[in-house]
Amino acid sequence: MYAYEWDSSTGGYILTPMPLAFSKEPRPVYYKELDILGFDKYWDYDKNDSFPYMWAEANNYYYRGRLVAKTKGGSLYTPPELVLIEDPEPEGYPLRFVDIPAMVDKNRQLMEQLVQETIKKIYNTFIEYKDKVDVFYVAFSGGKDSVVTLDLVQRALPHNEFKVLFGDTGMEFPDTYETVDEIESFCSENNIEFLVSKSQYEPEYTWSQFGPPATVHRWCCSVHKTSPQIILLRNVLKKVNFTGMAFIGVRASESLSRNEYDYISLGEKHKGQYSCNPILEWNSSELYSYIYMRNLYLNKAYKKGNRRAGCLVCPRAAERNEYMARVCYPNEFDSLMNNIREVYAHNFQSEKKLDEFIRNGGWKARKNGRDLPFELNYKEKSDARSFYIIIDNPKTDWRQWIKTIGVIKNDRSPYIIDFRGDEYKFEVKENDKHIELKYDVSLAKKAPLFTKLLKNVFRKTACCIGCKECEADCHNGMLHMKNGNVIVDDGCMHCSQCHKVDKGCLVYKSLEMPKGGTRMGKTQSLNCFSHHAPKMEWMEQYFAFKNEFKEKNTLGSQMFNFFKRFLRDADLLDNGGFTRFAEIVNDIGLDEELSWALMLANLAYNPQFGWYIKNINFGETLSKEYVCSLLVDCGADEKWVNDVWSSLTRIMSLPFSQVGLGQMIKEKNKAVALYRTEWKSPDDRVILYSLYKFSEICENYKQFTLTRLLDTSVESAGISPTQIFGLNRETMEKILNGLTFNYPDLIEARFTLGLDNVTLKSDKTANEILNELF
Repeated sequence: MYAYEWDSSTGGYILTPMPLAFSKEPRPVYYKELDILGFDKYWDYDKNDSFPYMWAEANNYYYRGRLVAKTKGGSLYTPPELVLIEDPEPEGYPLRFVDIPAMVDKNRQLMEQLVQETIKKIYNTFIEYKDKVDVFYVAFSGGKDSVVTLDLVQRALPHNEFKVLFGDTGMEFPDTYETVDEIESFCSENNIEFLVSKSQYEPEYTWSQFGPPATVHRWCCSVHKTSPQIILLRNVLKKVNFTGMAFIGVRASESLSRNEYDYISLGEKHKGQYSCNPILEWNSSELYSYIYMRNLYLNKAYKKGNRRAGCLVCPRAAERNEYMARVCYPNEFDSLMNNIREVYAHNFQSEKKLDEFIRNGGWKARKNGRDLPFELNYKEKSDARSFYIIIDNPKTDWRQWIKTIGVIKNDRSPYIIDFRGDEYKFEVKENDKHIELKYDVSLAKKAPLFTKLLKNVFRKTACCIGCKECEADCHNGMLHMKNGNVIVDDGCMHCSQCHKVDKGCLVYKSLEMPKGGTRMGKTQSLNCFSHHAPKMEWMEQYFAFKNEFKEKNTLGSQMFNFFKRFLRDADLLDNGGFTRFAEIVNDIGLDEELSWALMLANLAYNPQFGWYIKNINFGETLSKEYVCSLLVDCGADEKWVNDVWSSLTRIMSLPFSQVGLGQMIKEKNKAVALYRTEWKSPDDRVILYSLYKFSEICENYKQFTLTRLLDTSVESAGISPTQIFGLNRETMEKILNGLTFNYPDLIEARFTLGLDNVTLKSDKTANEILNELF
């Protein structure tokens, strides 16, 4: 909120009454951090942590307002490199403490103003919402932000009007537990109810069931924190469908994602639960000023150089933070890391390779269960008529889970279920250790939401370990997990809240195997355009400005970045700028189908275009719900399939719709379905170019049959022009015969005397062929 400047007289900083656009998040540096990093070899100072010696902004260390040192690099097992810039004190004199009392006095006036505004806002929030919520509570983590948030709330509200809730994950910094003891004692003295929630399972067990947490699969937050908190509050309040407001110590300056948080939000974690972020606009300079001004307890983890105090091992932690945590708490840290080593050891032939994988944080990047030694007891398959789910050794009873989506009307297979007023049929064959579900493939198009939830039911059946995420999500209290059994009351409202977890089950989502042909890496995401799929005016600008587009375009930064991805995948842009391919398109003109067909031949190898071309059939009307369910089945995240739909809507408003993509069907100006149509007047030259691209992607294979080109069931990196543009055998035979006549040096096709052969006769690249054609 406020800016700051270094103060050489106190060794601290002075807040200035000007708004701060970007905070460098200064933090105090105590002697233990200096020791760990090796500064004691060069500087003299007392081993006393009563006060800090200096301040750090990221990796820069400031003493009395001067930059005196930096650190570089550092990893799990390697300390950061010290870069000494100048001596803190002349002639090696001992370092002086920051004069914290003097710094507090200099900042008192501005801080009092900020604090009073914050307290008033907390109180007004309480007054506004006290008749809307059943409980106010401070979500206490043991970190500096939650310590400050608690102090502000206890100053703003009567102590009997809120509670303090600590979610013990079992993986906290050891010093955090000491902090919790201190705060619990404070609460007891001040008549504030202090609660501790914890999962029924220890981390060692959950890691063995889910696999270690990863950046994408942070199941640990739900299982070990939020779900136990919700369930504990239900028990304390003796009310299942309670509404709570959590005061949370989130600050916008901590990260880009938190910069988008609102002061108050509803349902961000659980349906019907409010979150309030009282210190959202505070930066760390104000935070530490407040801590020192109020003499609040500071978690000792910070005094040891740890920049955060949460879970000891976290997939989102930076390498430097991992090093500090491991040095400070070697036994506890290595205990968790050994779990990771044991899980991944089977993938490596040598201990050296495993060490390198752990050191580089390879475990954090896990997207699925492929590299884990756990066997998923759930499989899906289909044929032309039916879809099947096969489960071996189910963990829970499907008859309980099925109650969450509808009412079974009979007691034997084939079962009839009433789903929101409609009746659907499915078959189940089962014994004690095996279940096989079967339903008609056409049901997925007729009732995509039902089939999605039906899959979720059997994923839960196969994988549920009773982590209680679904129980916490059921705000009607109809779902219970006891002694490994799931019980769903007959009064279930079928609200589907217990299905809101992606793919229906956290265990299944963490362990599912990747789908063939759908890569979900950084550059291969199906959501590769986010909210910024290309527009016609962007295309017009690009072709008008050409190599000056970067300087002259009117796009926002995010729009520009996503559009640049589109231009590269269309071969309209490379490192040299406006490409030869772009020149050809420019000569033809954006008002010609030919230009868009040529671009589509390239974009077929973009993840989003490629998925659409391979998965959407011609001549069928497919609802938005069904298309989104297809995306999820192919490995897409449920959280952003709507973004992909929006992107496709915009893409199909371009002339791509005329050359093989089709059109959106709209109701009240809103896209509700799509209908894919073939290219009515294909240009032979585009097909020849596409064939050469197909050949390049297929390792320059030059001979194939038309039957192969028409067979979409063959797994292939190359995409046939028949699949891109919707061309049948008769049309292709005419095109290939014409190409053989007009370009005999490039292609030969024979369809007489039972022959079905296509031969590409040149070793030239697709781009070289394009230059000959245009």
